[in-house]
Amino acid sequence: IVPSFEIAMTNVILAINAGSSSIRCTGYEYHGVLDSQDDWDLDHSSTHTQLSPSSSQSHPRVIALEGINHTIRMASVIPNAGHIRIHEVLSAIDKCVDEVLRLLHQKRGEEKLDKDSSYHIVAIGFSTFVTNLVAVDIFGNPVGEAATLSYACNREDVVKECQKLRDNLGPEKLEALYQRTGAPIHPSYALPQLLAFYRNVDNQTLATRIDKWKTISSICVHRWSGKLHLHMPISYSEASWTGMLSFRDCYWDDEAARIFETCKGIVQYSHGDDDDECNDGSCIDLLPPLVDYDAALPFLTVGIPPYNGNGSEN
Repeated sequence: IVPSFEIAMTNVILAINAGSSSIRCTGYEYHGVLDSQDDWDLDHSSTHTQLSPSSSQSHPRVIALEGINHTIRMASVIPNAGHIRIHEVLSAIDKCVDEVLRLLHQKRGEEKLDKDSSYHIVAIGFSTFVTNLVAVDIFGNPVGEAATLSYACNREDVVKECQKLRDNLGPEKLEALYQRTGAPIHPSYALPQLLAFYRNVDNQTLATRIDKWKTISSICVHRWSGKLHLHMPISYSEASWTGMLSFRDCYWDDEAARIFETCKGIVQYSHGDDDDECNDGSCIDLLPPLVDYDAALPFLTVGIPPYNGNGSEN
């Protein structure tokens, strides 16, 4: 929605925290003004949404709105198993956002603001617990709780995958992988959890439905954007916590991708093939594209270029 600049707008930032023990949404007032109506058009040649600083330099640019927050206490992850209660988490996020929007509307009424004044959401920020990946279908819907990964995993099958990886890679490759990703081979990270998931024959039905692995925040952005045909990217920060990001290059690490692609279960369940390797590189498409969320993004309108597996774009 493009706001009318004849209406007095109060710019609001929503901060959403999806933690392991609670979900919270908080409203903040942003003291900036829009340079022009064109800056709100995501089809505009400029990719940057221009927000000017307040004319009063002594005034804080971002202020928490008193009483404009809502928290739902819940256990978001299952201890040891590491699975995310994804449907409950997404429902709680929606409820928190809805309640904050209701409180904003109520505040407007209590302050008896002019009928032509309004609150306008100019940005949404996310913080989530580290290492969260959720498998979604072609419509962007989670396929099931068993197809979720988190930092809280310490299952025996994942611990065994860690040991296999250490044995197969050897000390030199292990150290090189660590230097590129900053993450050791550990049950809390995504690679051994992905391998354990796809090698488990009980997950075959779920695996055939998976179109992409996403994060909690990217699933929310996808649902709220209304652009259901687009694949929402995940941030470099989220990708780094999977333990599979080459953080200096900001793309999926080649060695981690190779290990993921050559997992026999991925080929069998996702591609209906009995080969031991996924030679066409299509297995890497199960991982989400990456993007810098600190930059202005036009992807909600035009999408983003496909990922080629080596950091390049079409």
